[in-house]
Amino acid sequence: MKNKISYTLLFLIINFVVLAENNSQFISQVVPSNVSPGESFNISVTFKNTGTTTWRSSDNYRLGTQSPQDNTIWLPTNRVQLPNDVSPGAEVTFNITLTAPVNEGIYALQWRMVQDGVEWFGQQSEVVYYVINTQTSDTLMIEGNHFSVSSHIVSTSFFCWYGEGEWQVNGPWIPINGRESWDGSVEYWERMIKQVMAANIDVFYVELIPIMEESRVSFFYALNLLRSEGWNVPKVCPFLDPEITYTLLDYHADCSTEEGKDELIGHYIRFYKQYYAANPDAYADDYIYTQDNHPVLDIWHIQLHIDNYDQLTRDDVTTRLKAAFGSEHPIFNNSVKMINNAYSPAFSFADERIYQFEMQEYKIDKEWNGINSSLLKPGYWDQNVRDPGYQLKRDGGSHFKTSWDEVNSDATIDRVYIESFNEYDEGSGIYAARTDTVYRISSNTNTDVWSSDNDPWEYIKTTAEGAAQFNDIDKLGAKIIWNNIPDNMTAGEIFNAKVVVLNEGNESWSAANNIKLGQHDTDPESFGTRRYLIDDSQDEISEYGGIFRGRVKTFNIDIVAPNTTGSFVTHWQMLKEGIAWFGDTITKTINVSAATGMKKNEIRPNFTIYPTPANINSEITINGEFNANDIIIIYDINGRKIFEKVFSSGQSSFNINLSKYKFQNGLYFVRLVSNNNIQTKKMLIKTNM
Repeated sequence: MKNKISYTLLFLIINFVVLAENNSQFISQVVPSNVSPGESFNISVTFKNTGTTTWRSSDNYRLGTQSPQDNTIWLPTNRVQLPNDVSPGAEVTFNITLTAPVNEGIYALQWRMVQDGVEWFGQQSEVVYYVINTQTSDTLMIEGNHFSVSSHIVSTSFFCWYGEGEWQVNGPWIPINGRESWDGSVEYWERMIKQVMAANIDVFYVELIPIMEESRVSFFYALNLLRSEGWNVPKVCPFLDPEITYTLLDYHADCSTEEGKDELIGHYIRFYKQYYAANPDAYADDYIYTQDNHPVLDIWHIQLHIDNYDQLTRDDVTTRLKAAFGSEHPIFNNSVKMINNAYSPAFSFADERIYQFEMQEYKIDKEWNGINSSLLKPGYWDQNVRDPGYQLKRDGGSHFKTSWDEVNSDATIDRVYIESFNEYDEGSGIYAARTDTVYRISSNTNTDVWSSDNDPWEYIKTTAEGAAQFNDIDKLGAKIIWNNIPDNMTAGEIFNAKVVVLNEGNESWSAANNIKLGQHDTDPESFGTRRYLIDDSQDEISEYGGIFRGRVKTFNIDIVAPNTTGSFVTHWQMLKEGIAWFGDTITKTINVSAATGMKKNEIRPNFTIYPTPANINSEITINGEFNANDIIIIYDINGRKIFEKVFSSGQSSFNINLSKYKFQNGLYFVRLVSNNNIQTKKMLIKTNM
């Protein structure tokens, strides 16, 4: 009898050990949309105990940091203590005060339960990405243009699945900088955005796949950095891929339930949250793809891993986006517009349908809801990743040119979709690629020609030319973003002014195209040479072929006051010499007074630099009484410009992160340009300070 009782107890103990387990479910969190460098802020994170053990501090249960695991980015330690014991089935909310990093970069915020010394367990919290921008708010960001349903729009699918040695590595067409340059960094995305803009493309369809989110945030931040310089970048539109997304998540969305709808629309919500985290400015809404102020969404093959998709309504999508963003971003108070595939099933409320990654054709059209959409594919070659795979030959670009000719000879076409800009493995992208080699693996023995002219930019140029005929934009256009042409000068004075101009036309600007900034010939008094040229060795013109649509050009021009005193009305504008003046005009009355004996360019305000000498890995602070339109420029000893800041309003100080701008040891000159005056000071940088 005694042995029987012992065996029974042993059996119960063994089963308790087997059944007792740690598990948790992430319930919710409340976090800010954006944070500033060094800012302290509060968050709350709620988890549910879905295991069979009680969480107690005495048993080493904690909340731990993730992404990366055990990081101390936000807290001095990587653990948060339990506020109380948590029984199975109960929830616990952690209220945490965090401090944002001070260094510029992209940082993830994520949590998971842990029993220290035993295991991490359960779900992770939803990862939130924060972009820490150490620069001041003084930028040249501008309002973006807007589309209507009747607009002629050129778009392309845009993928974020790139990293060094990750995903998409087996394409036949190697980028001009090598596949290793496609590393998902901010610098990579800036290069890729420039290629898209050089092609006169209006909209990015950015694929939504969960494991690629950090790369996508880097892309959003690259957009922000270009916009801060005054660029009018293409719009962004979320493009949900249910096949890859739900395969990775091992999940089926079910549109017959509110939970399933929440999960599905949650992917779009997360996309926009990440976009706004990197673009928190007042003009951010202008760079979301809208038609008549309605946000546009895209989705691929809804029949894959989405159950009961016919039960999802437009209102289901709109109300969720409105709840998430409507109070701060009014565009989401309007109903959404939805783009679906043309061949596969579509939502009942689809507004446009296109043959997106579902047909092997160079050009195929779909008319839906009164909108005729033309899908263009330059070629396709996936035999490096599939056996036997498929090949749709490029033949040097001839088919792509023919497709664009057909588009522009058909007045019924409303939309042009380039199937992919940077799809790599399947060989359908139009990025700039090497023409001297074709990469093959396995039994792939086929061949093809990227460009009949051996031009890496073959498809970008063809798209730019075709889009210029198709879109609703003039050939020549210009917007003055900023200038500091003076109001007052003394007779004979020379003032170095800056004029920042945005190309708003389809034609790229270059000296070769005879594009210039000029003072009108009809002005009775000349304030200089009247013509200010573009240097084709600068502004990456040798790489991209010119200052393309959406890019800014900064002209540094010498304004020379006449020897005659008086008030003179001047006009400054872009021109194509011998063809036309175009775009915005600066009309400036310049009052010229007699020289008073003051030193030329003597400056009124003073400024200080601290510390100097400065450590190359630190920040410097520049103090002074700065006015709107004042400029700080830092040159190295060889006269190369390293840093520039234009003040949009009055300010008394600002900081510069030296490591970001690749300063090196040595002597630098800091110049303050204020109204008609210039002051220069020396700054010394050393490694060991």
